[in-house]
Amino acid sequence: MVNAALIAVAGILFLIGNYFLYGKYIEKKIKPTNKKTPAVLNKGKIDYYPSNKFFLFGHHFASIAGAGPIIGPILAVSYFGWALTSLWIIVGTIFIGAVHDYLSLMISVRNKARGISKITEKSLNSKAGKIFALMIWVALTLIIAVFSVSAADSIIAQPMLVIPVLAISIIAFVLGVAVYKFKANPWSSSLAALVVAFFFMYIGYLFPLSLPFSASASKFFWITILIAYGGIASLIPVWMFLQPRDYLSSIQLLLFLLLGFVSILIVRPVINAPMYVAGNLPLWPILFITVACGAVSGFHSLVSSGTTSKQLAKEKHGKFIGYGGMIAEGILALLVVLFVASLNWDTGHLNFLGSLDQGWVIAFGNGFGNIVSKIGLPFLSFGLASLIGAFLVNQFILTSLDTSSRISRMLIAENIKHKICQNKLAAVLIAVVPAYVLAVTNAYADLWRMFGTSNQLIAAIGLITISAYFVQKKRSVKFLVIPTIFMMLTTISALFYSLFSKTGFIAEGNWILSIFAGALIVLALIISWEGFCVVRKKKI
Repeated sequence: MVNAALIAVAGILFLIGNYFLYGKYIEKKIKPTNKKTPAVLNKGKIDYYPSNKFFLFGHHFASIAGAGPIIGPILAVSYFGWALTSLWIIVGTIFIGAVHDYLSLMISVRNKARGISKITEKSLNSKAGKIFALMIWVALTLIIAVFSVSAADSIIAQPMLVIPVLAISIIAFVLGVAVYKFKANPWSSSLAALVVAFFFMYIGYLFPLSLPFSASASKFFWITILIAYGGIASLIPVWMFLQPRDYLSSIQLLLFLLLGFVSILIVRPVINAPMYVAGNLPLWPILFITVACGAVSGFHSLVSSGTTSKQLAKEKHGKFIGYGGMIAEGILALLVVLFVASLNWDTGHLNFLGSLDQGWVIAFGNGFGNIVSKIGLPFLSFGLASLIGAFLVNQFILTSLDTSSRISRMLIAENIKHKICQNKLAAVLIAVVPAYVLAVTNAYADLWRMFGTSNQLIAAIGLITISAYFVQKKRSVKFLVIPTIFMMLTTISALFYSLFSKTGFIAEGNWILSIFAGALIVLALIISWEGFCVVRKKKI
């Protein structure tokens, strides 16, 4: 059996090493300048503020991570085993995911911090841009709906989360005002905020809060509160709430991941999951669609070009935030694989397949708690360690929820010039109300089956847009050709598989998803052709 510590050390060293090697190579391609960024030029507007690069890294990492790099790797381990899942996370992160994230951030900064769909409109044509904007809006609506339900479920399942979740929002607001309004020292303020946040986590552990309602009423209540939270958060100036909240969440998340990594080094668990699982699913393209955010994600281009580009103080910070943020997510995804793969596979009280049957949150919590509780600290019981894992998941979900609400509001204002949509309150209602309806009626569940593929399609189109930008600037796009073609072929193949396989949408008689998948294939082919027409004008 393979020792998890060996894989953790080798994988993380390779990921961090290529931040300095391949990341530097990509940085030379985009050539950061000393020009004033949109954040500087528009300072004071609700979505703009030149930010401390560590604060901005915190916002960016917490927003892009979400639940994706936890769900995807866990499912991939169950379908294909730990070895190929880990290999794709490492390779995909370095050569595709981090490149996609960093360059989508930088070309947004070079285009007045416009969203990726508007850049597609400029780099390709209006038709491609509008199609892309519609796809993004659908994806964001699903994200807001699903993440609100996931967060509600985790709070109901773990009532110890209620106090720390509420507390961190208040603490973040105070931190933002203290640092940006009253010029308090950011490091001492951050330390104080963290101490208070951890204190309230302990209070939550001692005093769990459950609602005196039925399970369905409690779920309805929390979904309502969470979606209202996302809408309200999107209307507060970014420096005052979104950025400090995500920054605090990121520090907590990174500290917990460090705890997990150190625990793996101390405990040195063996990997009990199979190296390779032979099943009914084809390795290509399903592995790549399943891992999704753990290696590359279209949602990241929405964050990079939506919120992060409006806060980047200097172009030279872009590599640290864009490329580095994805490297951090790759490390997270790799550790997730090792946490769950170290559980017994299908026997014993704590086994992987049994935990996964109870949901991916339980599987992650059990995997994390199983290792961390064995490092020998008397106060760090399995129950407390599992709670930390659940809190980590919840923080990821909430940060993506409020970021998605803000991005959706900006997407609507950017693409619909009617005066109603230019009103921020109206735009945010257009963004969150459809998501709320999907969430409370459970109508999202069927459409969510298509999210992994549609998310990868957004990444492929983002790479086409980045390639077109480089062509227009008369720069070589050779380093983008293989990732772009691979992502587009993989995504379209996955769509065909979901439609026409023996267990596909047509076979099961699901005509809604059949039409949805067919429409995505057509849209993907249209935009691919538009991109090809732009790129072929220049020899690459």
